[in-house]
Amino acid sequence: MAMALAGGLFAQQAETEPRTLFGAGTDRANGGWGGPVAALTTIMDKPAMLTGIKGGWMIDHRFTLGIGGHGLVTNAPNKGYDDWLVANGEMVRRTSQFRMGYGGLLLEPVIAYRSPVHVTLPILVGAGGCVYETFTPHAPGDTTFGRPWFEQGQAFFVVEPGVELELSVVRLVRVAFGASYRYTSDIDLPATPKDILRGANASVTVKVGRF
Repeated sequence: MAMALAGGLFAQQAETEPRTLFGAGTDRANGGWGGPVAALTTIMDKPAMLTGIKGGWMIDHRFTLGIGGHGLVTNAPNKGYDDWLVANGEMVRRTSQFRMGYGGLLLEPVIAYRSPVHVTLPILVGAGGCVYETFTPHAPGDTTFGRPWFEQGQAFFVVEPGVELELSVVRLVRVAFGASYRYTSDIDLPATPKDILRGANASVTVKVGRF
């Protein structure tokens, strides 16, 4: 009877452990993780790439409370903004570039956490900033490209809900393939659409930690 009872308790514990594709899981109630993320999106009606990091405290295998942030790493020119500069007496030596980044609080429930392949529902709530990088001559009559200036910037509010298919590769590593939609407050910059930062993301995240 004692052996049967011990076997039952062991089986019950095993059922609560999250499994991985290559090995057993862990019965640790709380943990934490962090890792890089790369995402494809659209800025200025052209493909663009965001990179960043995210991570946090995982509560009972089922929920992550953490932070995350992303930044635009590809060029995003806006001819309309250059035309606006020329109309206001500026001498444009090189195409202006739109820069932006954002981050905030990460809330991420985990569905079917015991399975090695499961679903998470991340939502990022925070703020960011965007700015135009322009190039103007150093002095009147200067024929060089000039130096970069950051002007016409603005802060914005962001909410980005998403869904991820997450693979528990080994005990300490998970890989997530996700899709999300970035909703921001209106952008009020010259020759720039108010919804320029709103759009969908397709992302890959590598998570390393104790799950």
